[in-house]
Amino acid sequence: MFDLKKIREENNLSLEKISETTNLPVAYLEEVEKGEKELTTKAIDRIVSMLSQSQKGYSDCTFISAEGLGDKIRALREERGISLEEMSQKLGLSLSYLSEVERGKRTPSLQSLYNICRYFSIPVSLLISTPAKMRVIGQKIKLNREAKGLTQKQLARMSGLSSGLIAQLEAAKVQPSLKTIESLAGSLEVSVCYLILEQEDVEGVIAGITPELRELLYEPKVQMIIGNVCMMELEDIKLIMDFIHMLKNRQL
Repeated sequence: MFDLKKIREENNLSLEKISETTNLPVAYLEEVEKGEKELTTKAIDRIVSMLSQSQKGYSDCTFISAEGLGDKIRALREERGISLEEMSQKLGLSLSYLSEVERGKRTPSLQSLYNICRYFSIPVSLLISTPAKMRVIGQKIKLNREAKGLTQKQLARMSGLSSGLIAQLEAAKVQPSLKTIESLAGSLEVSVCYLILEQEDVEGVIAGITPELRELLYEPKVQMIIGNVCMMELEDIKLIMDFIHMLKNRQL
């Protein structure tokens, strides 16, 4: 969780100062602190950027919950075929430090978190949970299960999990471990990152796809197709989506 009020209290910051530096309206920040609104992904990124670039350093990251953070970092690293040793060398962080971060034993400093995200070319907000994001994993599991025509019981049997756990996950009553996510991703034939990352924007979608598909997106012919799709009418795009849906169902 990203605790805006705790940021101010620990770092002696006013809402006016945060607003001035991030170009976020004071009224909006006040509503966030009152619990009337949530910080958007863009707002989180602006605030983290402000703190990480400050001369004060803000080395402690106590206002960011470590819950699930290590799992997401590990999922990104493994899906991109990067060893912990390689990541340690690239970031100039010790192997034991990164290992503790991935295992949820340690919350990374703000600067370390910022550098890790730059290393993966993703926004910091992609790794930080908010209340609204907590339901996303369950929604994705249900959506992909139904797209494959599977019942909760069938998915449970395929993934080696209980049907009760599947039901709880889809209802967002429990948070899955990375091991559970890996089992479900394999059964649903989707990327681990697709399930574990809260993809609210284009950066999130790109971060969640496989390295092979990400590389394919940079092919000139593929970019030409994407560019043409952007220029199509809504009805034409719907036809393309229907065709993709038909191809997916034919493979089931």
